[in-house]
Formats: sequence, structure tokens, C-alpha cells
Amino acid sequence: MYTNNKISKAVRLAIAFGAASATAFTASVNAQEEGAEKVERIEVTGSRIKRTDLETASPISVFTAQDLETAGFATLEKFVQSLPSVNGAAQGSNINNGSNGSATVSLRGLGAGRTLLLVNGRRTAFSDLNAIPMSFVERVEILRDGASTVYGSDAIAGVVNFITKTDFEGAEFVAQYDLTGEGDGETTKLAATVGTSSDKGNVVLSLEYTNRNTIGQKDRDFSKCPLTDDGEGGVECWGSGTNAFGNWTSLTPGSPYAGYVVDPVTGQPRKFNGATDAFNFATASYMVTPQEVFSINTAANYQLTDDTRFFMEGGFTNRQSDQLMGAEGTFWGQIVSADHPNNPIGERLAINRRLEETGGRAFTQDFSDYRMVLGFDGFLSNGWSWDVSYNYTRFVDTRVDFGRANPKRFANLTDPTLCAADALCPGLWNPFVAGTLTPEMIDYAFLPNSPVVRGGTKQFQANLSGDLGSIELPAGPIAWAAGVEKRWEDYLYQPDGAALIGEIYSVAGEKTEGAYDVSEAYLEVSVPLLANLPGVESLNLSAAVRSSNYDFLDSTYNSKIGLEYKPFNGLLIRATRADGFRAPSITELFAPQQESNLSYNEPCIGYGLPGATQSAIVKANCAADGLPAGFTLSSNQSSSITGGNPNLTPEESESLTFGVVYTPDFIENFSVALDYFDIEITNGIGTAGTSNIINGCYESENFSSPLCALLIGAAAIDRIPYPTSPRRDVLGAMSGVLVTNANLSTFNTSGIDFDVNYAFDMAGGRVKLRVDGTYLREYNYQPFAGAELVELAGYYGEDQWEATTAAFAEWRTNMTVGYTTDNWSLNWTARFMSGTDDQTVDLETSTNTSNHAGSVVYHDLQGSYFVDKYTFTMGVRNLFDKQPPYTTNNNDMNTISPSYDLAGTYLYARMVVKF
Repeated sequence: MYTNNKISKAVRLAIAFGAASATAFTASVNAQEEGAEKVERIEVTGSRIKRTDLETASPISVFTAQDLETAGFATLEKFVQSLPSVNGAAQGSNINNGSNGSATVSLRGLGAGRTLLLVNGRRTAFSDLNAIPMSFVERVEILRDGASTVYGSDAIAGVVNFITKTDFEGAEFVAQYDLTGEGDGETTKLAATVGTSSDKGNVVLSLEYTNRNTIGQKDRDFSKCPLTDDGEGGVECWGSGTNAFGNWTSLTPGSPYAGYVVDPVTGQPRKFNGATDAFNFATASYMVTPQEVFSINTAANYQLTDDTRFFMEGGFTNRQSDQLMGAEGTFWGQIVSADHPNNPIGERLAINRRLEETGGRAFTQDFSDYRMVLGFDGFLSNGWSWDVSYNYTRFVDTRVDFGRANPKRFANLTDPTLCAADALCPGLWNPFVAGTLTPEMIDYAFLPNSPVVRGGTKQFQANLSGDLGSIELPAGPIAWAAGVEKRWEDYLYQPDGAALIGEIYSVAGEKTEGAYDVSEAYLEVSVPLLANLPGVESLNLSAAVRSSNYDFLDSTYNSKIGLEYKPFNGLLIRATRADGFRAPSITELFAPQQESNLSYNEPCIGYGLPGATQSAIVKANCAADGLPAGFTLSSNQSSSITGGNPNLTPEESESLTFGVVYTPDFIENFSVALDYFDIEITNGIGTAGTSNIINGCYESENFSSPLCALLIGAAAIDRIPYPTSPRRDVLGAMSGVLVTNANLSTFNTSGIDFDVNYAFDMAGGRVKLRVDGTYLREYNYQPFAGAELVELAGYYGEDQWEATTAAFAEWRTNMTVGYTTDNWSLNWTARFMSGTDDQTVDLETSTNTSNHAGSVVYHDLQGSYFVDKYTFTMGVRNLFDKQPPYTTNNNDMNTISPSYDLAGTYLYARMVVKF
């Protein structure tokens, strides 16, 4: 049972109204005596002022532990990412190429770094949802408003605050097993939470283990082969031009041999044919990535005196995750000497050969997250409350990648002279035939890559809040809060030893390390302007200001103002305006610069054919590249350079919210809320975007755009260039695209959040209805000064934060209807996302097979049966097995993988035992 009686009233009210528009509340609650009456004061997420009411100027959603159970997910990742206020892309189980194993959240689609993730109101070191065990969470509070004045940097889009079970008594055991309708993707969860109390304090311990098995791209029809348009309104299986028997080009000037293969049947040279020769990388790629997570968490508090309490929190999480992609290829342009005995033309040539004999590129993470909090809180004799705490968090990410090539040794394998000079060379390799790379050659020319990444956050906080005592306005006392914070951040990327000396292809070989600290102070006030007047039940003004002094930046000041107006009981009209600030994160500053293969929209496809829709400037530039009129690509992935930039400066933002909350007296347990939001970000940190850079360059006359300077070319990253264009590799794909972090972008997004909650008794049970939704009115960003505005609301396009394609749906809505009796419950949830169009094409003239991703409704059903201390639950997610749509030009799974359910129907069973 939960023993925090001081907030029991607030909890009951929040549950009764679904808490979607009511304020959140933290476990730090003070009570003071006023005669014989206790006045309950709660701290609301987004404010340090403790108050007696449940409504504030800022819109907040609250989801209880029961809401988490009703959703049926085994981990927090899927629950949080399914919320309507979340948009765009994020790290998670749907991401294979480019994943670091973590799970993140992106409020408003503005990026995970602009959403502040907190645990009990305090920061974490890595912001990985996997590090927060669902069984230890009491509720989740989503602040859908800027909060830089309260929490400092990163809270531009909002705050996700996980409140854990810090005051729990008894024992709870949970076991859950998930399985897809195809019989794969098994997920197992085991959890135990125990707690005990005395009249002085409480101790809670929580253990949780989850294991998620893989689903391969080959295991689903929509993803088992990379698809491309067939030119007739259909699709055909395609793949990568770097294939299993080599796609090669002569390096002899004037030679006709460009884009050739040795026919596997005849043994004769012929032109590469993508329909028959392309490499199907889906057969060795994950669709849903596996992971195993163990966590142990504890919380304790002890009442030292009547007015002073000691509290502590501790946590450890270990995550073992991995990703698997198509085998390494000789993307650097493997040279085959003219005198190689298997050379089909006797000319020196460059071959792009898929090294499929290795089974694929495997990326593994052994990630550990540590967290410790020590503190004191209490209240003074005049009713002022205070707290002081020290928060220490740290992560260590030990990574091992397998299937990494050493180009220097590969050069020996295809040159008789070099091989003879190396006593370790196991013999010449014939790259023109599949399956010829022997185990001895693999041992000779491949290396594991084992870098270590670690970072930490140390945070000291001291807060004081209260009112002015006997100094009151006619409408009531002026409440205030003030505090100071000191934070230290550090980061280290330690490369593998072989990478340090340049022996591993496409791996950062430079150690990067950095640290900074920041000192901050804030002041917040709540002023009651009017009360108990005709047409004015209450009118309150809130304001806050925060000073931030980083050791590598100029001092900054941010402010926020809010207004709460209640014309009569049951109606709240609220508005806020806030300045936001986000300092460059430690990884944005110091992450290593390294190569990544990113998808892009090629501007020169078929540019010279009749009916080609490119502009005259693009056609001229494609011709200047020396590309054939019917130019096509076997793979639209560019070799791009990503990474940190130590010269970054802060982002700034302005946000506005305006809304109403209506809880009529004549309808018990009913509430409805509408909140408009508008966020503008300037000096945004990010990249210009691979497609934006490439297309912006090609749309400028004679390659005159400054963006063209970001196309540093194939030779700059040790790839063989296209014979007539240094910007492209030997297969014709763009190569050497510089997409490192910079202060480039401006963002503007606006829309409306809406939620409805209603609960009533019926037929011996309780009916509960909850609707949460977001209408995205606009989502625009300018990638760099002078660029065209990218309008993404209602479209799918490149997510500027994750550099991957994602849908920015205009409408996202979740609706849950539940019925509960003493012995059983039944819940139905519908998750809706509206359709989107391809932002990168002219929809009127495009001949693509599919420029549209359709709307979707996922239906989830759950039933539970209660017997004494046991709860047995069975459920299904995505009941009707909705499959993701095919979209042209997104050949990783042929769809928009961050935005849709990929696995299909999930069945699950859960048992909970409480003592």
C-alpha cells in the first residue's frame, strides 16, 4: 500500500479527472498547521512554489502507474513515444542503422536534446528511457511548455518527469511476456518492489529485468527486400550496388568499363543490373533491435526532527543491446591490381564488394548507468519550505563492433606484389566471385572495434519557498521560491587502439574529451491580483527569472510570465510566455567526428530523360558532373561526416501557450482542456541535413551555393571518386557530406493540445474515458540562413535532430475507454495518426510510386481479472495487425520506421501479486 497520506487527496483528485489537464505533483509535500486545520501544499512540475491548488498556468499531463499498466507496454519507451505530444523521430527499438541502443523522447518533434528528462525533478546523465524501470514509476508528468527558468538548459520543448515510488509499503511482483502474432519478438519482464515504513521514515527497493528478442527485416514481407519503384507504378526488389560479387570500374582513363560485374553464371564481364545483381542487405539487418536490461533502485527517507527530513535515492541500470546491419563493403574503393590473376580486364580497377562472408556488421553496447541522490528537506517555523540535495549520475558505455575492415590489409589481398611482401598475408582473394573470402582472410583483414564512452553529471541544488507572511494583497498572500544550482558535466570518447592508428575503416580515431560547469540562480513569484469579485473568482500572475553562468559562455538570463484567470468555479483560462535557453550539450560539443551512411534524395535521377522534372539549373549541374542522362543509383546512401563541434553557441527560444480547462460542477468527474502552443527557436544547433545540403547545392547555378563547400568529396574520406565528379564515389553516390553540428537552424512549431477525461459509475462498475490529442498546425524550420523554409506539418521528411526520415502528422490522438468492477476490468485504446506526404518532392509532378504514408489507427485491447492479491491480465496491441506503408526513397525497411508500429500484432500476458 502507499502510505503518503499527505498527498492522498491530491492523488484522488488527479485520478478522478484523469490528470490530463490537472497539475502534476511531486512527492515533496509539506503540511503546516493553521489552528486545527492542515493546509496541503504541493510542488507542481514546472514550478518550485508549493501551493494548495492543482491548476497552474502551464499545461501538464499526468499518467499514473495504472495508466502505464493499461497501455500494456513492457517498458517506458513505447508508452512515452506513443503520446500525441511526441512527434518526429527518436532513438528506440525501431532504429537499427544509427542506433546507440538507447531510447529517447522528442516532445513537439524538436529533438531529444530539447526535451528535459528528469527523475524526481532531477537530471540524469544520459537521458535513456531504458534506465528507468517501469515498475518503479508512480506516475509520469509531461510539462508541455518551456521551463528554462525553473530547470535551466534543455527544457525548450518541455519536460518529462518520472516520479518514482519513494513512499511505498508492502511488496509487488510483476511478470509479463509479450509475443508477436508471427511468433517472434519475445519480450520478458520480471520485477519486484518492496517497501517498509515506520513512524520515522520509509525504505523502498525495486528490481526489474527485461529481455527483448530481435525481429529481422527478413521476417516481414514489407521489409524483407529493399524495394524501389519500377517506373510503372509498382515496386521491385533492389538493394545495394556494393554487392556480393563486386561492382567495379576501371581506373584507366577512357576505359569503357564503369559499373561492371563478372556474371556469376558465364564468368564474363557485363554491366551491373540492379534488378539481378544488387545486394539484399535486409537479410542481415534487424527490424526490432534486441536488448537485455537489469536495474536496481532504492529510495529512503527518515524524519530527523519534526521539521527536517533526510532522503536518499540510488539506482543502477545495465543495458546490453546490439544492432545488426548488412555486411561491411569495400566502400573505400578496393584496388585490384592489373596483374591480379582473376582481374577480368587486365586493367587496374576499383571494386565495391560486399563482404557478406562475415555475416554482417554487429554493434554491441554494454551500458551502465549510475545514480545517487542525497538530501535534506523540511520547513521553517514561519511555514517556508526548503530543500538541499546533491545528485550524482554517471554512465559508462563499453562498445564492441564486429565485422570492421582494415583497408590496408585488404589492399594486400588483391595485389600480388603487396601480398608477397607480407608474411602474414593468407593468399590472394578473388573479389569477383561470391563466397571467396576465407576464414583466414577474415582473421587477417578484420578487426573488432571497442571504444569506450563515458560521461557524468553532478548537480547541487538548494531551494527555498514560501510567502510573505503577514504582507498580503487583498486577493491573498504573495508566494515565492528562490534557489541556486551548480552543475558539472564531463564526457570522454576513448577510441579503440587500432582506430587510433587508422587501422579500422570508417571509425573515429581521435580521442575526444571535454567538461564544463554552470552556476545558476532563480527567483519565482506568484501574485494573486484579484479574488472573489463578480466575474472574477481569481486572477493570479506568475513570473520567474533565471540566471545561468557557464564557464565557456556568456551569462544569460531567461524569464517566464504566466496568467491564471478563473471567472467562475470550474473554468480556468491560462496563458504563459517564456524565454528559453539551451546550452550545447556535452556530446554536441565533443562527440567524435565519424562517417555515417545516411539516406538522401538524389537530385540527378533520370535528369536527361524525356519528361524529367528537374529544373534547368539542376539538369546543367548533373550534366557538369558527367552523369549519363538516365543516371540512377543502386543505393541512395551518402557517406557523411557527423559529430561534435566545440565552437557551438547556445540556442534561444520563445514559447507561448494559451488555454482553457473546464470542469463543470453539473457533470461530476468530467474535465476538458484545450491548449494552444507556439515555440520559436533561433540559433538552433544541428546539421543542415544531408538532403538539404545536396539538393541546395545542385539547385544553385554552377554549384555556387555555400552549401557546396560542405560536399568535401569522396577523396576526403578515402573513397575512390566518380571519374567525372569529385563529389561522388565510384558508384555515383554522394560522398563526403559534412553534416557536423553547427548553429544553423531556426524552428517554429505551433498547434493545439486537447484532452478529455470523464469517469462515472455504471452497472456496478466504473467507466473511465480519456482522450489525449495534438493538432500540429505548423512545423517549419530553416536549415541555414538563406535556405528555403522546410514545412513539415502533415509531411514526412528528415528529422533534423536524428537525421532520419520521420512523419510529422497533423493529428495524433489516443483514446482509452475502460470499465472496472471489483473482480475484473476491460480496456480498449485506439491510437490514431493522420497520413503524411513526402516533403521532398513536387507532389503534382512526381512519378514516384508512393509519396504518401496513410493514416493509421492501432487498436489495443486488455482484460484483467482480480483474485485476492493477484491480478491476471491478457492483452493485444495492434489488434488488426496494421502494417506500415511503403514509401518511395526510404529503403531502410521501405517505410518510415520511427513513426509506425513495425512488428505487427503483439500478444501479452501479465501477472501482478501484491502483499
